[in-house]
Amino acid sequence: MSVLQRYDWPGNVRELENVIERAVLLSKTDYITFDDLPLNITAFAPLNPMDDFDSTSLKSAIAEPERKILRAALEANNWNRQLTALALKINRTTLYKKMKKYGLEDEAERMGIR
Repeated sequence: MSVLQRYDWPGNVRELENVIERAVLLSKTDYITFDDLPLNITAFAPLNPMDDFDSTSLKSAIAEPERKILRAALEANNWNRQLTALALKINRTTLYKKMKKYGLEDEAERMGIR
């Protein structure tokens, strides 16, 4: 996917369609692999695997998954903070801080949950 994203696509959508159709037809597996793409596309592959590394911090990378887990746990426990903290095996104070950090406290108030 990163190889396809790095390519400039001078032929725009039509070129992309042709490359994908060709790759699907030539692919020997259920998935399109690097080897199924033409050379003019694969030339844009990073030489070093670290070139593909996104420089976002670990803290920001885990923020959205953590928010989703917290929200799902709150919903599963009908927004009961005590039960949610127990289910997540965290301190209730920690849950409150994380709810505030991710805006879930405001969301609970908008829904009329105290």
